[in-house]
Amino acid sequence: MSVGPARDASARPVAGRTAYVLLHNTSEIATCDASGERLLRYPRGAVVFQDGRVLEVGSAGELSRRHPDARPLNAGGRLVTPGLVDCHTHMIFAGQRAAEFQRRLAGERYEAIAAAGGGIRSTVAATARERDDTLEKLLANRLERWRANGCTSVEVKSGYGLTPGAEIRLLDLIRAASQRVPARVHRTALLLHALPESHANRRADYLDELCERTLPEIRRTDRANVVDVFCDPVAFTVDECRRVLLRARELGFALRVHADQFERTGGAQLAAELSARSADHLEAANEDDWRALARSGTVGVLLPAAALTLGQRLPEAAMLRNCGAHWAIATDFNPGTAPAQSLLECAALAARLCGFDADETLRAITWNAARALGAEADVGHLTPGAWGDAVTWECETLEELPYWMPAVRPDCVFMRGADLALPSIERRVWP
Repeated sequence: MSVGPARDASARPVAGRTAYVLLHNTSEIATCDASGERLLRYPRGAVVFQDGRVLEVGSAGELSRRHPDARPLNAGGRLVTPGLVDCHTHMIFAGQRAAEFQRRLAGERYEAIAAAGGGIRSTVAATARERDDTLEKLLANRLERWRANGCTSVEVKSGYGLTPGAEIRLLDLIRAASQRVPARVHRTALLLHALPESHANRRADYLDELCERTLPEIRRTDRANVVDVFCDPVAFTVDECRRVLLRARELGFALRVHADQFERTGGAQLAAELSARSADHLEAANEDDWRALARSGTVGVLLPAAALTLGQRLPEAAMLRNCGAHWAIATDFNPGTAPAQSLLECAALAARLCGFDADETLRAITWNAARALGAEADVGHLTPGAWGDAVTWECETLEELPYWMPAVRPDCVFMRGADLALPSIERRVWP
């Protein structure tokens, strides 16, 4: 069976007018359906791209007969999936915190390191010192690495500026870097990450400035369309986060919340209350919190690299299934708690720690992750009308994706139905 338009000769694409491609000779195509509720598997299937989007997916023989003018591309008997979606990264920063990692290995807690001037603030200082062109190039190179690892859609947060002016600088650099790389970049304004030193004894003034000037300016200039906050005892209270999020929603921003990472303090419940797109981390969240997220349609984003680094537990798959929750998996790429540069490796880790099967793992890094970005209509699946973002993997079965460690490498990455050359990441990108 194929999924696509009715058999109507008048609907046949015009060869040569635009990219018109038939990707065939796959071992199988695995993708969520358009609703994200079912995983579709097409053994030795094929997919047709035209005008940058998926036209049909289904039986290779049937699609070959229906699209004789399409340019054939041979998948070499490999697995094909949608392009992966990394829905949570802190990718724009300077420096590294390897020494801090050693302190944590010696038993020092993150909160103590942060209180002593480490943690987020040390990266903020390094980022402030770095030149704009260097930061932009660093981010562009990191986006290339993600694409080389099969990620065609990536969220990038600001957050290592802290002051309003520094956050706007980072959002401008994210926008500039995204124009260098053939990837879909979703910009998020993380405005409550840590209190800047300039407002050490003026928390209310800081919130006033964000709500009255910074948020309207970001919205007016379209620097971001999503606002995120860090709701945790080491960062900001539920009431502080609620105030900023309500103002952001009033201005038309979508909402996300770093919630209940170190303690269960109500971050997940706040995300559910405000119908945020996602609540992220959730290491300290309980079953009631996951049920609230399920009722509100909020995606719970699991960040296994950070949990592993900090010695925290992730929720069990059986509990998440029982709650009816939607969950995604992301890298949380940052220089402190998650210097993880492969979404697929994070997914393989989560599968082991939580008990996710191969279907659930793929859904968590494609359709569900796209939903956390508000992009599920266009990416995260290979159904008619979606963007033609796909990956052929150096394996034959879906079950192999969470199985191999280190992660399976892409053989080819497609953006808008075009097979793009992969960067030589070993020479060009580190980190």
